[in-house]
Amino acid sequence: MKLIFCLSKDKGMMFFGKRQSQDAILREWIINHIEGSKLWMSEYSAKQFESRDNIIVDGDYMNKAGEADYCFVEDGAYSAENATEIIICKWNRAYPGDKFFEIDLKEAGFKKTGTVDIKGKSHEKITIETYIKKG
Repeated sequence: MKLIFCLSKDKGMMFFGKRQSQDAILREWIINHIEGSKLWMSEYSAKQFESRDNIIVDGDYMNKAGEADYCFVEDGAYSAENATEIIICKWNRAYPGDKFFEIDLKEAGFKKTGTVDIKGKSHEKITIETYIKKG
């Protein structure tokens, strides 16, 4: 499976049970990037996406997503164990946080294969990094 995370400068994901930030243009980028593949997410995450046939809302998405599927990870538990690709979308700002991205990508066997910067709607710069599991 392929995991997508949105992180602040200091790898923050959430603060007091709420996402630190969101961006409409980044959501559009994600939908275009996955090209109709399944995109699994929690009910909390689904509130920021328009309903689509390929978006699957399920609290147990990390266990149900297939090998070629994407998972948008915000509020639930996650693991890189079955992941073949990780996409990190970095905000150009630091936000308060109490839930942080904790995967050591190098130790988990991932190698950076690409970086692209986009101009978001609410963020001047969003850096998107793609990591593929070596193997």
